[in-house]
Amino acid sequence: MTFFLGIDLGASSLKATIVDEAGHFIGQARASIATTHPQTGYAEQDPEAWVAALLSACADLRHQNASVYANITTIAMSGGAHIAVLCDADDTPLRPAILWSDQRAAPQAQQLQEDGQAEAISGNRPNATWTLAQLMWLRQHQPEIISQCQRLYFAKDWLRARLTNIWQSDSGEATGSMLADYRTGLWSPPLIEMAGLRPDVLPPLVTPMAEAGTLTPQAAQETGLTAGIQILQGTIDTTMEWLCCAPLSPHTASLKLASAGVLAISTPHQRAKKQIQKQAQPLPPLSLYPHILPEAVYYAAGMNQCVPALTWVREVLLGDIAQDDMRRLAETAPLGAGGVLFHPYLSGERAPLWQADATASLHGLHRGSTNADIARAAYEGIGFAFCDIWHDMSEQLPQMPDALFVLGGGAQCDFWCQILTDMLGVPLTRGAQSTQGDASFAGALLAGVGAGAFTLSDIKQTDFTIFTPDKDCHSRYCQVYDDYKLWRKK
Repeated sequence: MTFFLGIDLGASSLKATIVDEAGHFIGQARASIATTHPQTGYAEQDPEAWVAALLSACADLRHQNASVYANITTIAMSGGAHIAVLCDADDTPLRPAILWSDQRAAPQAQQLQEDGQAEAISGNRPNATWTLAQLMWLRQHQPEIISQCQRLYFAKDWLRARLTNIWQSDSGEATGSMLADYRTGLWSPPLIEMAGLRPDVLPPLVTPMAEAGTLTPQAAQETGLTAGIQILQGTIDTTMEWLCCAPLSPHTASLKLASAGVLAISTPHQRAKKQIQKQAQPLPPLSLYPHILPEAVYYAAGMNQCVPALTWVREVLLGDIAQDDMRRLAETAPLGAGGVLFHPYLSGERAPLWQADATASLHGLHRGSTNADIARAAYEGIGFAFCDIWHDMSEQLPQMPDALFVLGGGAQCDFWCQILTDMLGVPLTRGAQSTQGDASFAGALLAGVGAGAFTLSDIKQTDFTIFTPDKDCHSRYCQVYDDYKLWRKK
């Protein structure tokens, strides 16, 4: 029997998941990745830390089941969008990688918004998340990095190149960089010029299913895998995760509870095309990305801090209690957390506020407030931030979904899933396997498709858990949400 490996380079950790020839989950390993914050609002990672995390995860998988590990035949990779790695001629990074949560490029994003050209070409509203604004910041503050750059990689592509020596990328990364024309999916000369780059430093673009080389002998020695096994291009994590919402459809929507919180709504490509033609361009500030299905695209809107905001509250405000203890504590508090409200803007905020200088707050504390109230307020506060996104998308899209797939590490918490379904007023569906790897699990499925073990249409989730909104709770949460919005403005 042969097996397939998916590798996802996340913001806080690298995950690696193995599936078998039937697409069943076999095993998973995870290795943490440290983020540095040189200044307030900055977020960077050392690409070499990604390599260390990959080797650690591979060693763990090999230890779990050496015979399975030895029979891996195909790999596919994914990673977070907007993360550029600027390299010299030897593919050595010239500086740490700037993450999507970094807010330093807010002035450059504002400049792009006022100019309007980048939005018209890319189809997306400039903000500090996008690579273009970050490159403009580097052009202004570290021009030597831009002038020395011989190759631009994106995070997962740089890591994969360490395994294959192949330099290439995909349309999802091109979109996330804000360096591509949304009409063609190809690199845009005017946007490249704004970044201060030469066109030849940008990688060739291929489809997620394209081969991205084979494992080199050196990489095989380091990872313990077999030299020459096939590695697929893959794509950004949110695109890859549609495979966790199978059976695949261009009408699916998902809610991701991970380092970032993301609401993604897919639509047939032709429907989006008609909408774009009607409005002259897409619907900024919603992001428009290519789907894993060629006949679809999807709109996405994300917040900067999701699960990490829970971690911050747990570590800083609740005495660093265990994650399960925080959840059990929160379950004892009433709906509305006794009047305590948490605004989770620990790293500024993306959708729908788009405020790089937004800060977190804990409002409504009084002598009777308890740790249980604070714990529940953390879960609810992130939920209300999702409500902000939900209502903003409702105003911009012609139709909203009547159900959501819930993904990410946070989706494993039944308590939180029930809060979210009560707040949004739509059912949430969780597949039995989708929480065991998410993008890395999806990557393993893509690897299986690439190897010919099964097709995209064969992929299906089973053993669903469905969370249904309680009408009374929904009504009460709508009232609390009004207070959340009121105090956010203050």
